[in-house]
Amino acid sequence: MDFALNEEQLELQEMVREFVEKEITPYAAEMDAENHMRDGLIDKANEMGLLNVIVPEELDGPGLDSISVATIYEELGKGCAGVATSLAANSLATVPVLLAGTDEQKKMYCDVLNNGGLAAFALTEPGAGSDAGGVSTRAVRNKEEGTYTLNGTKMFITNGGLAEIFLVFANTRKTGGIRGLTAFIVPKDTPGFSVGKK
Repeated sequence: MDFALNEEQLELQEMVREFVEKEITPYAAEMDAENHMRDGLIDKANEMGLLNVIVPEELDGPGLDSISVATIYEELGKGCAGVATSLAANSLATVPVLLAGTDEQKKMYCDVLNNGGLAAFALTEPGAGSDAGGVSTRAVRNKEEGTYTLNGTKMFITNGGLAEIFLVFANTRKTGGIRGLTAFIVPKDTPGFSVGKK
């Protein structure tokens, strides 16, 4: 496989580089010191088309290939690793939906990104980080309604306080373990959902 950037990817790289030099690098130290994303930066990133890079064309996204996406995140990371991680979290939280979601779920989820929203991948918990099988958040099916009730706590979730939509991992088995782990799409306005301290 040839990893050399083609002409279109080089243009994309230059566009993102200019954005980073103007909107991120001069403010990176300040954002780190304040532990806060610069006001308006997400809106500017959205205008540049940097929030939905993973969304395929059939779902109204740019349908970028993996090399182009990696090039974007590399350039963003040169300006500020925190900003790059926040924007890359959109892709992390979207890939499982694109791989295993229904057509309706894919459209709903990708519409959030296409409209400038952030997503979050909610796996880590106080007692389960790299051991996904240790997730203690529970999901209980409401048979009459065909819905689930989730109960648990997540932590260290990138975009946790900023996201419009969350991919939340919970266990559907009483005994727990990796085989019961299920991903649930949870909009931030879901009753009972709350974001704790930063």
